[in-house]
Amino acid sequence: MPDEPDYEELATLLYDSGHRVLTSELTRVEFASAVATARNVGRIQDAQPALAQFDGDSTAGVLTLVPFVPRTVLSAAYRLASEHHTLRTLDALHLAVALHDTAALVGGEPVTFVTREARQAEVAKANGLEVR
Repeated sequence: MPDEPDYEELATLLYDSGHRVLTSELTRVEFASAVATARNVGRIQDAQPALAQFDGDSTAGVLTLVPFVPRTVLSAAYRLASEHHTLRTLDALHLAVALHDTAALVGGEPVTFVTREARQAEVAKANGLEVR
């Protein structure tokens, strides 16, 4: 949302850097929740344009939604959460997707994990990801 801290910096990093943007399918659900909350508290009047933009971006390839594969992701997220007790559930799930499901999609290129959550960034670095 444009009124959020770091919006401009993140938008530039994600959309103007020329890098492929991959995110878990869970992001679609999180985004819908965030947009609904923004509507409910009066930050925006209508959620539909933002939701349509997100879906349009994923359809057009502006961002790639990485399929959520429970068999792989849940065991990896469990390991991350149990080894790093400060890691929240959704943060562990997103990190598990980045660690286990994006490698094949980027053809061996390094994965850069983008987060503003300090605990998640720490665990991502500890597991070998570059973090921005």
